[in-house]
Parts: sequence; structure tokens; C-alpha cells
Amino acid sequence: MKESFDIPFYATDLPCPLPTNAEIENAPDISLEYGGRRIVGVGQHFVVKFGQGVDLTEGENMLFVRENTNICVPRVFALYSDTKTGKSFIVMERIIGQTLLATWPQLTESEKQDILSDLRIHFDELRQLPSPNYFGSFGKRKLLDGIFWTEEPDPLVNGPFDSEETLNEAMMRKYCYNGGPPYRMEYLRKCLPLIFQGHKATFTHGDLQRKNIIIREKIQQDEDRTRVVLIDWEKSGWYPVYWEYCLAVCALRWDDDWPLWIDAILTPFVSEAAWLQSLRLELWS
Repeated sequence: MKESFDIPFYATDLPCPLPTNAEIENAPDISLEYGGRRIVGVGQHFVVKFGQGVDLTEGENMLFVRENTNICVPRVFALYSDTKTGKSFIVMERIIGQTLLATWPQLTESEKQDILSDLRIHFDELRQLPSPNYFGSFGKRKLLDGIFWTEEPDPLVNGPFDSEETLNEAMMRKYCYNGGPPYRMEYLRKCLPLIFQGHKATFTHGDLQRKNIIIREKIQQDEDRTRVVLIDWEKSGWYPVYWEYCLAVCALRWDDDWPLWIDAILTPFVSEAAWLQSLRLELWS
């Protein structure tokens, strides 16, 4: 498997010429701007995520997943940065459909089961990718989840990590970085190895929410099942195998029946989820 892609990256089989930076800047937003990132639609073929807060690793994650699995991920047409503006650009395929969040209230029990069965297959494929000898982003780089963020680079907090023990210690260092009480930190340092141990590195999407699942419109009328497309691979990477389930639980709002279906998609890690949910409130940046 590849460990990196050449950047800038430009696909050769384009549906039409790539949009210019000016066309991208003037295109309509398709989601709210956040953290130095905009997501816009350009014509019928392209969605572009760009800005000073965009990390091109997200595009590499998508290329990696498309190359090594059968998971439905938008095609990546270009990855590049503009040195004049400091903005990075991910030009990708525009998927015609609605998010699972929008369609969920109208789905029947049988339709939910079909969609979640497809999702289970997708996430099982991620679990089956060969495990590397590190916990980190694609290409053995720092982890991009906010738990491991610091204003200035600090490999002891950001990663990559060569063991689960050093990843656990990184979370404690982040606790210090956030100014947490030292006695609480020492207590956590005793407890974490009892919960977070013995987990292999697994390629992880990192944000299983319905807003990141697009139900693609059927291409042919005789298709008997709707295909699901996973988007937003921004924080993906090689995390402990419990991470996917725990982050999915952290994102739950408990305002409908969606939480009752999570175990149909992912193998549960209930103890780890309880601890990480508490830690995330204290560590996330």
C-alpha cells in the first residue's frame, strides 16, 4: 500500500476542466464556513474544500481509501496549495444525493437496515486494512483529531506514536497543556492504561455522523439498494481500534433512534467510550 501521494496531485480523467481559483472563491457555499475552511459547489461536477485551515492529508486519506477498499468515497480530482494566499484546495467529485441526516426521518425500518448493512461493510473494510507499526495520520504524520492539537508543534502530543502507551501519555500531556489540575492528571495517568491497552492501530474515518453520509441517488431505476458515500475524511488516520466507536458515541445527540443503530455499524467498545467521552470534554481543542 502507498504511504504517500505526490502533492500537488492532479487526476488525469477529469469530467471537465478544473475550476480556477477565482471560480472557486466566487462559488456558492454548500455548508457553513468554519475554522478557515469553506466548502463550495462549482458547477455540476465539483465540490471544493479550501482555505488556510485545510490540510491536504484529508485528500490523501480519500485517495488511500479509494485505492485500497471498495468503500464509496468521492473521487479526488486535485490537491494543491496556493503559496500567495496560503490556502489549500481539495477538488473532489460532487455527489448527487442527500445526507443520511436529512433522509433519516422518512426511512422505513427496512430501509434503515439496508443502509446500515452497507455502512457495516464499509467500516469492516477499514478495520481489515493491514495495521502499521504506528498511530498517526496517513504517511506516519501527526494525528489531526483536536484531542492532539497544540498551537505550536509538539510531537509528544501531536504524534505520530509508536505504541498505545505513548498515545495515552500524549493525552495526559495535552491535559497539562490545557491547564488541567495536576492531581486529576495523575489519577488519569493511573487509570488510562487499565482501559486503553491492547488495541491495534486501525484506519479510522473518525467522524461517523449522519451529516457525513450521503445517500446517493440511484443511477439506474432497477437498482434494488441505495449506495452510501462517506465524506469528511479530515481527521482520519491510524487510531486505536476503539476510536471509531468512541467518537461516534461522543457525537450522539440522543434526540431520535440513531444511537440505537450504532452497534449495527461498529463493534462496541463501551468502557472505552465512557472514558473517552469524559476525556474529550477536557482535552479537545
